[in-house]
Amino acid sequence: MTNVKFGADAWDQRFSGHTYAYGELPNQWLEQCIGPMKPGLASFPADGEGRNAVWAATKGWTAEVFDLSTVGKEKCEKLAKKHGVSVDYDVDDLELRTFKPNRYDLIACSWFHVPWSIFVEHYPRMLSSLKPGGEFVCEGYHTSQMEMTSGGPKSLDLLWELDEVLEVIGNGFEIIHAKVEQVELDESDLHRGVANVVRLHLHKQN
Repeated sequence: MTNVKFGADAWDQRFSGHTYAYGELPNQWLEQCIGPMKPGLASFPADGEGRNAVWAATKGWTAEVFDLSTVGKEKCEKLAKKHGVSVDYDVDDLELRTFKPNRYDLIACSWFHVPWSIFVEHYPRMLSSLKPGGEFVCEGYHTSQMEMTSGGPKSLDLLWELDEVLEVIGNGFEIIHAKVEQVELDESDLHRGVANVVRLHLHKQN
C-alpha cells in the first residue's frame, strides 16, 4: 500500500497502547448528525480504533471501516466485542481501494486528513460509493488550526479550507451543513481544547 511507509507504521504505533488513542466514544459531530438517521449500511473511512463505527453498530447500523492500521483493526474488534456488535474492518489504502458505486446509505469520518493531491483525486471516488439520497458527514481541522494546540496535523497541505473542500466534493450534493466552527474538543489528550474545524453534512441528490 502506498501509504504504509509513512502512514501505517505511525498509526500502528499510536494505537498500540492499552487505552484508546482518541477515546472510546464517537466523535460528537458524527453522533449529532447520525443519531436521528434511519440505520442502514455505513462506511467509516479511516476510523482507526473504530469508535465511530462501533457506536453506529450499537444504534443498528451495518458498519464498515477501512483504515491503514492493523493494530487499529485489532482494537476495533475488541471494542465491538465489548459492546456486543460486529464491524467489518478492511486494512486498506484510500489511494488503492476500489469503491463500489451506490453502495452506502452513509459515509462518515472524522479527522481523515490526507495530502491535498490525494484528497482531490480520491475523496470524490470514495463518495461515489454513496447511494442517491445517502448522507456524507465529516469533521476535519481548518487551516487556522495550525497555531492551536488541540490536535490536528501541522501541515497546511493536510488542513482544510471550506470553499476548497466543497469545490472538490460538493458537486451533486445538497448542503445540509457546511461551516467553519470553533468548538471545544474533549476526545482524548490528543484532541482536547478549543479547535477550529470544518463541519460538513451533505445529502447526495437523486
